[in-house]
Amino acid sequence: MANDVFMNRSIETVSWQDYRASSTGMVVFYATDPVCELPIREVPEQYPSEILPEPNYETETFGFFGCARTKIRSTFIKSKIRYLFFITKYAGTDADLKDEYLITGYYRVTKIADVKKQHIRYCSDYSCLDEKDCFALRAEESRFVCAKDAFGVTPQLLKSWDFKGRVTRQSRILLSEEQTAAIVEHLKSKPDIKEQYIEETARLQPHDGSEEEETE
Repeated sequence: MANDVFMNRSIETVSWQDYRASSTGMVVFYATDPVCELPIREVPEQYPSEILPEPNYETETFGFFGCARTKIRSTFIKSKIRYLFFITKYAGTDADLKDEYLITGYYRVTKIADVKKQHIRYCSDYSCLDEKDCFALRAEESRFVCAKDAFGVTPQLLKSWDFKGRVTRQSRILLSEEQTAAIVEHLKSKPDIKEQYIEETARLQPHDGSEEEETE
């Protein structure tokens, strides 16, 4: 769970370094919010919460606000992967797409930063204490589309990607340059509505009571 102090910290408080990679991709899972038609990330009903703000499309970062899935990010970097794709089992209000697996957006990652010290200092719950490092990813380009425009993922497609089993929060699906290019091309052909994601996420954020305390 991310501490509010850290949540409010600027991403410029850490030293980002340039990241060189090939044009391959990795698919990671995120949960969608059930009260919204847009496939935005799950929004906590109240704070504090164990739900991290990932993917953090507001800052185009992944892993900055908490250290969950440290090993997935470590694999991403060690494998010199460029594109991070976000897949979800749609839980929103569009009944026609309920429980469909959709890739709704991507990051083109160009910078990384070791945020282990920040996690230990500012997060009330962290898992990277025994890790050598804990890297956050930062994109120079990102894109998110509506559910109907998303890249649909079927069991047959997962099989063609050599992925076996069930897609879960801990899944990491590695893609070739050709497989990556196909998804990027699809998403780029659709309108980028990332700003709508940001607005809707902000609208659904729970009120933490701090404003009331300030006015008393």
